[in-house]
Amino acid sequence: MRRTSWTAIPDGDLLLIADAVVEMIEGCWHTVYLMLVRSTESNAAIILPPHFAVGTETEPGWRSAMDTLPTSIMSRICAIVCDGHKGLVQEGVWRNWVIQRCHFHLLARIQSRRSLFRIGRNKEEANKIFKHVRVVLYSLNEVEVSLSLNVLEEIGWISTSSEIRTVLSGFVNKYRDYRSYLYYPELNLPITNNTAESLASSIADLKTRMRGFPTLRSFKQWIIALLKFKKSIACNGFYQQNKKG
Repeated sequence: MRRTSWTAIPDGDLLLIADAVVEMIEGCWHTVYLMLVRSTESNAAIILPPHFAVGTETEPGWRSAMDTLPTSIMSRICAIVCDGHKGLVQEGVWRNWVIQRCHFHLLARIQSRRSLFRIGRNKEEANKIFKHVRVVLYSLNEVEVSLSLNVLEEIGWISTSSEIRTVLSGFVNKYRDYRSYLYYPELNLPITNNTAESLASSIADLKTRMRGFPTLRSFKQWIIALLKFKKSIACNGFYQQNKKG
């Protein structure tokens, strides 16, 4: 493991894709902050050295994780793709990065309270929410987007679900962060942080095969070995995906 170096970072502007994995090790919560960078001209996200910290995922934790990145990388990052964790969004705002929030996480939160597949009294509201959310996420017609935002804001006032009220309120206020891929097509932004989620899933699979991490030292060493072994993960931008489809 010591002889294996981390993968070289490509030239040019970079996108940062980030996520965190929280594990209970030796009776204490520990978080591994995962970061990958992808060139705007490539479809391969390079895995960076992780940052380990005691405790759960926090805003200071993400600040410390970002501080571990060398200037040669930080100075070239122009956008961040994330699940909307406050720490990651704050880093994006503070560092003047373009922020692309994950569509999958938004839709999953709505689906958990207003399912399209469940027969019940909320089916009509679910259909209405998803219809207008998709307009806001994908439409190129700004008038159409504005009308859908008005509908979603109204649903957010009257819905009987407190979770739906919270989700829709946040979505209406931050909807531009979900449409960054449309505003900045030259960045080839992905619309989900599934690349980082995939890396987190690999760690979960490793944990299952090992039947847990017995010590903090083994946890760190196995994670580093796994990330060095994987080197990179495919990460297509939205328009790249459309072209390939």
